[in-house]
Amino acid sequence: MGSELILIGVGHVFDICEKIEEIIRRETPAAIAVELDYNRAMALLREGKRESPNLFYSLMAKLQNLIANKYGVKAGNEMLTAIKVGKEMNIPIIFIDKDANEIINKLWKEMNAIKKIKLLISSFFSIFVGKRKIEEEVKKFEENPENFIKKLEKELPEIKRILIDERNEYMAKNLGIAVEKYGKVVAVVGEGHVEGLKNLLEEMHPEINLKIIHLSQLIG
Repeated sequence: MGSELILIGVGHVFDICEKIEEIIRRETPAAIAVELDYNRAMALLREGKRESPNLFYSLMAKLQNLIANKYGVKAGNEMLTAIKVGKEMNIPIIFIDKDANEIINKLWKEMNAIKKIKLLISSFFSIFVGKRKIEEEVKKFEENPENFIKKLEKELPEIKRILIDERNEYMAKNLGIAVEKYGKVVAVVGEGHVEGLKNLLEEMHPEINLKIIHLSQLIG
């Protein structure tokens, strides 16, 4: 049997836990990979009681939870579901992401004051965006991810490089190691990382049979 990776694109504010569980139980992978670092995973399992020393990180987490409330869920529930189902099925869990605090600290140091204010304002106003609008934006992104990435790179290059590019490279490397070790892996990652991971994995590991399930398929 060849190497296989099922890459599931998720949104941290959507109620898609049942579908995540359904996919994992149907695919019965040898390992489950999640877009978390160990410390962030432990914080989620303790219901977010781990405090971050970074004010921006804490603010972003609170804003994400406020948006998640529109769907009647807590941000990160899809990751928790993958972890809990994996434990029930006695499947190893792999944390493939960089340390979240280190990522945010690096981003905050490299952004100038104007970009910091711009990011905070746009994040604040995202609270008031309706469910329908959020789902429309997800669909637009999936139809043309390159356009979104180019726009982000032009307006906020630090975010693209630190939050997307560098993490994609890190996670692609860890996914390659995981598939080589376990053979069949289900990976749960944010939809914004799917296209980049797909390109990297196809280049680095053409031997892997890659299957992608997009966020729109889960919320449609």
